[in-house]
Amino acid sequence: MTDGFLTSDTTDTTWIKPLGTNWKEVTYTAVDGLAVFEGCIILGTVAEAQTTKKTVEDNPGILQDDAQALGAGIRGVQFRWKNNTIPFEIDPNLPNQQRVLDAIKHWQDNTPIKFVKRNAADPAHRDFVVFRPGSGCASSVGRRGGRQEVILGSACSTGNCIHEIGHTVGLWHEQSRKDRNQFVTVKLDAVLPSARHNFNQHIQDGVDLLAYDYGSIMHYPRNAFSANGEDTIIPKKAGVEIGQRKKLSAGDIASVKKLVTI
Repeated sequence: MTDGFLTSDTTDTTWIKPLGTNWKEVTYTAVDGLAVFEGCIILGTVAEAQTTKKTVEDNPGILQDDAQALGAGIRGVQFRWKNNTIPFEIDPNLPNQQRVLDAIKHWQDNTPIKFVKRNAADPAHRDFVVFRPGSGCASSVGRRGGRQEVILGSACSTGNCIHEIGHTVGLWHEQSRKDRNQFVTVKLDAVLPSARHNFNQHIQDGVDLLAYDYGSIMHYPRNAFSANGEDTIIPKKAGVEIGQRKKLSAGDIASVKKLVTI
């Protein structure tokens, strides 16, 4: 497990509609019944991923659906949290719950995103997030409807939790941007063969939120999915750090502030 990524040798394909763009076929990893994309993004259950795949294959006209695009964040009111507020619960079995509370505080102190403890009787809390224990760190992207989860293994830090909340808010991985190759070099020969699909550029039809951010908490680390301990992502700019899991960068904060206004 690298940086809390969920890994498996079992892969398959499904279709997603990232960032409000047209449908795109992607490869996912099957882990504990979940379809996991890019190591920590939950697309749904494997059964749901296969249902989506069959729906698209049976209705090829759906691939021509028009949509608007937006580089590093998911666009569309249907994916945004109402009033920028995320109702949440913490599974009582989750160890070290303070890391969740610290991550929430960091988000609330630095962005327009707010969190409230879920009240099951409140109709406004029908869509909510549960922080639960698991084997790694993972989350869905944006508001999916109903219950959705942020999975936190015992080794997932406060910084990992900040990263996963970034997905919940609507951010994808920074290095998946369409302009990625102008800023980093990906060494696929150093990547685990079963994980090479995680380095595909899936966000390539949109207009990026802001400038490429090496310091983003949403960026892969240098050795993500390394097969031999060597770097798998090398910045083209000397002296920069990538993959930090300490705090939201200035670019992350600016991106979220822009995203919630669209």
